[in-house]
Amino acid sequence: MLQNKYSFNKSSTELVISGLPDYSNNDNNDSISIISNWKLSILNQPEIEGGIDHLKSVIKAFYKCATLSLLDREEKIESQLIDLNLEESGIYTIILKSTKPNVKPLKLMIGYAEFSDIINCFDQLKNFKKIKIDFNELLPNIKKKSILSFDKSKFSNTIIPPLLAIFSISIFTFISIYLLENKDSRNKKLSIISNNPDIVIKIK
Repeated sequence: MLQNKYSFNKSSTELVISGLPDYSNNDNNDSISIISNWKLSILNQPEIEGGIDHLKSVIKAFYKCATLSLLDREEKIESQLIDLNLEESGIYTIILKSTKPNVKPLKLMIGYAEFSDIINCFDQLKNFKKIKIDFNELLPNIKKKSILSFDKSKFSNTIIPPLLAIFSISIFTFISIYLLENKDSRNKKLSIISNNPDIVIKIK
């Protein structure tokens, strides 16, 4: 039986999906419900290919990494088939693990442009109706951070210094106003005394 094959391209990346329709579900002849093979080609990188389990793991890891980046959260993604981590240098380190024995993991290092192109190819696949993949199970379910949860060290370094500065300015302002008021009060008393020469001031 002749397999169907579709490709998705974006700049440095090409994703190719091959497979067969599932006639038991009344699929059309040009559809793919049974993915037999897939291949991801990235410019200046080794080709990545495998079965449906690998494809799902790769898609899930990339979508999760992209979502965490948008949320400005750092988290190393690890699974049985793929590890994905964004380094401080801005390079994405990908480790692909084979299910076959005695096969060493494949390590790739790509930049943001290649990462974005891969995500774009996965988006094209998600919106392509002729290939049936349940993306609901592949999209990340990331828990939102509680409003009450915070980093104590970050709080100490970013919040406390401005508060101390404001407190110091307030104290300085209060003392200055207090001294000025006392000075004005003394000046008024001296003025009254000087205008009334009959007043005698006794100091005990």
